Amino acid sequence: MIKPNVFIIGAQKSATTSLYNWLSQHPNVCGPSSIKDYPFFITCWDNFDEESKMLDKEYLDSGYSNQKIVLHGSVQYMFEEKAIDRIFEFDPNAKLICTLRDPTERAISAHKYFKKLNLETKSLKQALDLDEEFLNGTLQQRHDFTYKSHGLYAKQLEYVFKKFNKDQVLVFLYEDIRDNPVDVIEKAHNFLEIDDSFSPELIHANATGEIKFKLFQKLIFNNNKFKKFIVDNIVDPFIPLHKRSKIRWALSEWNTKSPNHVIKKDEYEEERVLLKKYFKEDILKLEQIIKRNLDSWKE
Repeated sequence: MIKPNVFIIGAQKSATTSLYNWLSQHPNVCGPSSIKDYPFFITCWDNFDEESKMLDKEYLDSGYSNQKIVLHGSVQYMFEEKAIDRIFEFDPNAKLICTLRDPTERAISAHKYFKKLNLETKSLKQALDLDEEFLNGTLQQRHDFTYKSHGLYAKQLEYVFKKFNKDQVLVFLYEDIRDNPVDVIEKAHNFLEIDDSFSPELIHANATGEIKFKLFQKLIFNNNKFKKFIVDNIVDPFIPLHKRSKIRWALSEWNTKSPNHVIKKDEYEEERVLLKKYFKEDILKLEQIIKRNLDSWKE
């Protein structure tokens, strides 16, 4: 099979889509957008042979031509210990990349994002109170609505480093990607040992923002009879998965307002206080693990 050898493992709502897209532009990297966030090492492991054929097809369809780097990723991999175990079993020499965002701001961004997608029905305060329950709930509840648990990066990275050597793992902060994308790409290229003179088009993707047209969002992205008819009779039979994924992302980006126009500084004041207190101890541990000053996350 065509084996991925570099994995973007998270964290959710921390610019992983932008980084994945930037790296995939390099001529020595094959990274299909269709399997970015495809949970191969979480939900598909028991059907490895069948699913690996699908992965092969996606790489081939996206232009695989023996590139040195075969990229894959899911924002849930760092969050799921079993995924880290399986990646190690799959390739103990793999390289991992993760991006970390102020966990308080990440939680707020994730909540706004799932609200935008009409998946989240609760207020952030209500969801925070249900975090432990959701952690043991359905897969969607565990992956989408555990806003506190997802931000415990020190706990997650400690497990990653039980399996992989530190020189196999590259850690960026969200601020690095936001403020110094050229430097981030150069470091990533050096980490992957590919030509660092290549300059990708640095477009930021998958911003949270707010939707422009709510009816369009419901028709295209929510489960409904109209969407099912279109998908079953037009999309699936005639459009390959890697192209469907690109179309879906393009529609989502088109229907999203720039977050610069919707962020309000006085939003979530009570929740921010609770989250800052909750994450304080984990952030202190994280500083020691990644050797970065994170004072701005504690304020």
